[in-house]
Amino acid sequence: MVGVKNTQQGDFGEAWLKAAAAGADLVLGGDNSDLYKSDVRLTLLGVFGGMHNPAVSVQVKTTTERLGVLVGGVRSYNLDVETYEVLRQPSVTQSTPRVLAVIGLTPRRLMRVWPRPRGDMLLGVSRWVSLAGLPATSNRDTIAVHLPAANTFHPDSLRRMMVEHGVRRSTPVPLVSPWAGAAR
Repeated sequence: MVGVKNTQQGDFGEAWLKAAAAGADLVLGGDNSDLYKSDVRLTLLGVFGGMHNPAVSVQVKTTTERLGVLVGGVRSYNLDVETYEVLRQPSVTQSTPRVLAVIGLTPRRLMRVWPRPRGDMLLGVSRWVSLAGLPATSNRDTIAVHLPAANTFHPDSLRRMMVEHGVRRSTPVPLVSPWAGAAR
């Protein structure tokens, strides 16, 4: 039954992100079914930073473990090292940049959606972060990643994610020509 519970919990987190993304006018890609640490593909229609329709692939982690609370509302999540190693790869090496989304659900709560007279509420904490460019770790099992307080699933924050991480940057060019001083 544990496998079913984990699948349902993961499905809930992905559905939460998809609902928030649709509310932010982002286009949802097909179901990636966790294709190499990517659950959901999001696209922002339009031209941003000279790029048409920036996109990101999002790895969604849903947990009932309490997210650590650090200074300034930053949350901490223990990510498995295998996922960390994939998500920390530089964006320029990815065909579609990857971002981590974490949804912390209240432990031992029977209801995840709370019906209210003025509208239903999702119960939990949602944050995202790009790990691109972070250093390798010597940890074997997990590594604590920090989820900034400003990186919520609010529409403005999700659109900022798309512009900051979905817009391709040029590949770095060496400062020295590899052909300088070569024999003719």
